[in-house]
Amino acid sequence: MNPLEEWYDYERVIIQALTVVMSLFFAGIALNELSVANPLTDFVYTYYLDPISGESTGDSGYNMVNTMTYGVVLAMFAIALSGWLRHLGIDPSDKTLLALLPFVLWAAFGEVVEDAEMFGEFFSAWFVSPGVHFQTAGWVIIAGWAGYAISSSDSDDEKKKENVKSVSTLIIFSQFILYGVSIGVSFGEANYFGIPPMLLFSGFALIVPWLLESSAEAFDSVQRTVYFSGVGGCVVLFGALATFLATDHYAAGKDLSDLNLWPVAVVVGVPVLLCMWMLEQGREAAGKLADLDIVAGVLPPGMNEDEYLASESKEKDLIESLRLKATMAYPVAFLPVAGQLLDGLATFIGIDFFGYHEKHIVSARVIELFDTAATFALLKFAIGGIIFWFYSMANFEYRQQHLRLLIGLALMVVGMAPGLRDVGRLMLGV
Repeated sequence: MNPLEEWYDYERVIIQALTVVMSLFFAGIALNELSVANPLTDFVYTYYLDPISGESTGDSGYNMVNTMTYGVVLAMFAIALSGWLRHLGIDPSDKTLLALLPFVLWAAFGEVVEDAEMFGEFFSAWFVSPGVHFQTAGWVIIAGWAGYAISSSDSDDEKKKENVKSVSTLIIFSQFILYGVSIGVSFGEANYFGIPPMLLFSGFALIVPWLLESSAEAFDSVQRTVYFSGVGGCVVLFGALATFLATDHYAAGKDLSDLNLWPVAVVVGVPVLLCMWMLEQGREAAGKLADLDIVAGVLPPGMNEDEYLASESKEKDLIESLRLKATMAYPVAFLPVAGQLLDGLATFIGIDFFGYHEKHIVSARVIELFDTAATFALLKFAIGGIIFWFYSMANFEYRQQHLRLLIGLALMVVGMAPGLRDVGRLMLGV
């Protein structure tokens, strides 16, 4: 058997555990639909479904049970998914993380649209955490599957690129229809086309795959499809926010000068500058290793960590001498670090300057310690430092590269997505 197709024991256990968890969850829902009173249904609705429903109509927040569950299940999904991606032969390099980045912004835009109460009843609940993350994953899977099918076809490279653009446009158009109709009904319009700003931006979104073609040259078919679909989807949802500005915002007697733009400059600008600085600091070291086809922290095929630590060679000496610097240039390291900082800054500014409140249980308790969200910002900055330290020290086996990637994705999402949502709310005042 190909070593890349072998399952780790822990992957099998995690997949089995996830199967049990999801079976119990859906069993609780099914029993409720059958009007069968039971403790499982009470547990599922009390700690998971009712809080989501409550947040879609207000801001019910989290409880300790669902907070812990979401964290554990997220980690389990990362481990299980890494095995499946390895079996499918998906590119485990940092390019995949960059291709997924637009969908982090997509989730944040969707949550802000929901905060502005623009969606109809059905989609409103699906743009509340954690439902928004499952929905995001659904679109990523659709785009990834389409890209994978194109990649596996017998078409030549140019034909594959054209097919990717066409399929990406279809996915973007699907979002245009689904969310536009929901927003149109919510706004009292007969259909989507009664909302000119969203129509305009969505029309522009349909040509995104052609406009961004040159920026995706380094991507394969799977990455291109995900990247184009994510950016186009962001433009569609940004059109919804433009509609909000053109209707509710101005109906309240506000204009562009009433937008809170300085939080965006700080919350987004500082992490971007941090990414640029880290990339510049590590570019040379990462380049030297890349010339030798080496990624710091990824072991050669067939070698485990114990064997690597016990080995002695000039190549190992070179890797260890450049590891710290090189890690700074890896998106799998600097994007999660920036995401944590972004979340900390957004929470600090939102609470201490605009009077918002923290709904996450653990975060709220950290803020209460010193009666200021500055403590949370410092904690998130420290967490970012720990993430960088982890990636600068960790050694992943060659067939664990997808796990390396998904750990970085999870750490990036849990920081960047809520931070972007918070700053979007701050800007619009919703």
